[in-house]
Amino acid sequence: MTLKEKIKTLGNLYGVSGDEFAVAQKAAELLAPYVDKVDIDKFGNVTGYKSCGKEGAKKLLLDAHIDEIGFLVTGITEEGFLHFMGIGVDQRMLPGSTLNVMTKKHGNLLGVVGAVPPHLQAPGENTKSLPIEKLYVDLGMPCEKVKEMVSVGDYMTFTSRAFDLLGDQICGKSFDDRACFCCILHALELLKDKELNVDLIITGTTKEEIGGHGASYRAYCERPDLAVAIDVCHARTDDNLPSDRVQELGGGPVITIGTNSLPRMAKMLMEAARGKEIPFQLSSAPAHTGTNAWSMQIIEEGCATLVVSLPLKYMHSPVEVIKMSDVENTGRLLACLAMDIDRRWQL
Repeated sequence: MTLKEKIKTLGNLYGVSGDEFAVAQKAAELLAPYVDKVDIDKFGNVTGYKSCGKEGAKKLLLDAHIDEIGFLVTGITEEGFLHFMGIGVDQRMLPGSTLNVMTKKHGNLLGVVGAVPPHLQAPGENTKSLPIEKLYVDLGMPCEKVKEMVSVGDYMTFTSRAFDLLGDQICGKSFDDRACFCCILHALELLKDKELNVDLIITGTTKEEIGGHGASYRAYCERPDLAVAIDVCHARTDDNLPSDRVQELGGGPVITIGTNSLPRMAKMLMEAARGKEIPFQLSSAPAHTGTNAWSMQIIEEGCATLVVSLPLKYMHSPVEVIKMSDVENTGRLLACLAMDIDRRWQL
């Protein structure tokens, strides 16, 4: 399976924050050839272990979360429509969307978010964004049948499938953050048969979109010497104003400097990237980065952390876009980090 095929395979699976087990199974399958052992814990976190075989070796943890944005069914009307709430979703894009209902009783069902035609709207209504409380999902079934098949608490996701765009770009619904898990897989491919000085711990963690609990739990269990959160960041588009929060698609991985990404660690990673001629970009974050670095950093005894990001357009939408060269270079950077870590890093 090619790197692009791995990204598409993981991206097409359904696994909203809180119910990621189907994604975890596939992630574990993709990870297994590169590590000595793979586990899936009760949270649904995937963890792989690759020992360097050296006594007293430091532990390097590479983390990418495998959950996705989505929805939760909150009620069923007497007409058979579903009320719902969002998990990390921009409500402006919902009317007219197709959703997958992950039912506990009858597997996956397709539904659509109702959209009032412009002909039936009052003057000025078509310029307003409807609050999610006024939206509903139509399954095309009478109330009795819907209540038989769907339960309050069932998760829902977007249904879009990953596909190629021009310019080495691909589009999908959940590249935040499964594309970054594939960056780690690419790094492991590059590290095959290489001698390491650190023990690698690879985590595909859950519940990032609702607080980072999966990563916090794994960091607590593993007690790594250095944990790297690999997550997406905003890539520039035509509707972006120039901003220090926006990076260039195709510009390479983004190394963050700040409280969540310790400056001395970031500096050493930059030096390593320059030595290997790996293109990279810089970002500063004086406080919470919104990544799992925060969750891992604040475990008991603390943990040194880094944040490495993959540029992505249209974050938290069903049409997230990444560039394959960025994926490959992010994998190269992570492999470089694993190869270069030794006593000079003073972990």
